[in-house]
Amino acid sequence: MPESILALMERYQIAEQHLWLALITGGVLVVLLFLFRKPLRNWHQEHQIRRALKRLGVSGLHNIRLPDGLGGEVIIDNLLLATDAILVVDVKRFDGMIFGSDKTDIWTQVINKRSYRFPNPDQHLQIQIGAVRTILPQVPVRGLHLFTHNARFPKGKPPSVLLLDDVHRQPRRPKPKDIPGNLRSAWEELCTSLP
Repeated sequence: MPESILALMERYQIAEQHLWLALITGGVLVVLLFLFRKPLRNWHQEHQIRRALKRLGVSGLHNIRLPDGLGGEVIIDNLLLATDAILVVDVKRFDGMIFGSDKTDIWTQVINKRSYRFPNPDQHLQIQIGAVRTILPQVPVRGLHLFTHNARFPKGKPPSVLLLDDVHRQPRRPKPKDIPGNLRSAWEELCTSLP
């Protein structure tokens, strides 16, 4: 009988040690998640952006430089081969409420009752589209701004704005067979003309 009491005490001590180990491990995980919440949130946002870009086009080029037609260069975040056009996608990582339209020169971002004004991003998007059209004049080129989950447009989105949630509601990712031959040839020409 005394041996069984010793065995029970040993089992109790082992269980207590496992409980303490689990509590310490859980506490360390909570502290690590708290410390790395911002990098984890940024990683998740970048993952969502990459997924959205894959749903918008069959192929993509990222962070490319093209001549702007005026002796300079323009940097394009994302250039995608979509089913109906070459698509220029400018990613916007904005938080809060955004107020603006395609007809206004200044847009406003509101975060915690503070407002910040910035130029209408459509103006820069038109320069990027023009740079692509200079290289591929016979091909349709469209542009849009892809805003992350943290942006809201309470007064309505301008036509050039797409939210990540909008992209994920699209029925399916385009397939290479969906791309017309002339558009595919133009894309290959663009890819070979880049430095």
